[in-house]
Amino acid sequence: MKRKKLLIIHKDDSTRREMHNILSHFDFDLVYADDALHGLYAAKSASPDLIISEVNVAILNGLEMCQMIRNDKEIRGIPMILLHNELDLEYIRKAKLIEVNAFLIKPYLDNSLIYAIKSALHEDDLHINKNRRPLRYEDCKVPVLSKVQYA
Repeated sequence: MKRKKLLIIHKDDSTRREMHNILSHFDFDLVYADDALHGLYAAKSASPDLIISEVNVAILNGLEMCQMIRNDKEIRGIPMILLHNELDLEYIRKAKLIEVNAFLIKPYLDNSLIYAIKSALHEDDLHINKNRRPLRYEDCKVPVLSKVQYA
């Protein structure tokens, strides 16, 4: 069975590392981006099975990025989970309109994240791969786009 690839887009390096510590024990390929532009690039180039993004990513917000993904014929079907640091009913309403699979509010518990991933991927069970050494976080980052400059 093909391993699922997860794209995680989050501006905070320590949060990406925390998510890596949780998810690297499962049988996933992991790809990380730290802003929406790199996230869009990775969504097209890495062909992820699931995108997990915070709402407050750099360049675009996560909702705008998700809307762009939903408008792109090649990648519109990728399931998405959005993360936010507060309960914001307007963001939740917008996320529902663009058919985001789950909206988690921090601090989300490890099992909440895993449940949302299982649900979005339509997996009955996620297996911890005890024989596989977890990938190093540094090996999972999206390559920097060389001509991208922003303040």
